[in-house]
Amino acid sequence: MKIGIMYVLHGRKTSIPQKLYDIVKDFSHTLDLPQAIGMLEGQQHTLEDAVRELEKQKVDKIIVVPVLLFPATHAREDIPQRMQACAGVPFEICETLGTTKAVYDWLKDRLQEAAETHPTFPIMLVAHGTTHYPEPGEQLERIAAALRSDLGRDVFATNHLGEPHYQAISGELPYIVQRLFFTDGYLAKNIGFWFEKNRPQDVLLEQLLDAEAVHKALKERLEDAGCIR
Repeated sequence: MKIGIMYVLHGRKTSIPQKLYDIVKDFSHTLDLPQAIGMLEGQQHTLEDAVRELEKQKVDKIIVVPVLLFPATHAREDIPQRMQACAGVPFEICETLGTTKAVYDWLKDRLQEAAETHPTFPIMLVAHGTTHYPEPGEQLERIAAALRSDLGRDVFATNHLGEPHYQAISGELPYIVQRLFFTDGYLAKNIGFWFEKNRPQDVLLEQLLDAEAVHKALKERLEDAGCIR
């Protein structure tokens, strides 16, 4: 059976998230398999374009890797519905990347470094969140609980959509704030602006995952799917 791999990025309405696109593209060069990258938003390199690209290569099945952190509407509705509408071959959709060991290890190492510099500061994780599905909040809380254990300090899970909301934070106690986003898009920047304006005492970490962590997370999901060893 000839397997094709499709990486699905969130995308942007007017542009491609170039850094993340390049990271995924670089990873694809390490595998000797038919591969394509598709976007959920925008008119460039769409999910449907990626399906057509793989089907031109006569694949028998497509393994879809959502390059998203948590399984909300895009992962649970948009991707399967659009794949069902356009794919002429069977497909399998992997889980999102937020629960990979690779992402957790990256978070733990980054937050450990920040915690050593600020030994009394608790940590706040800020994710996109959703009001439609319980899974993202549950996954985020499990990550926070594991970090509490590993780092030996308070770690709070908050969201932009849903509860608990990051803007509900109160008091002058400084936090180490980690935004859980793959790119520096509109929402991640706005969250950063809010902290800079309303809580300048907090330590705001960069939100971009580095290339090595993304590569490891993609490899982990493809190993889970049995595509690579």
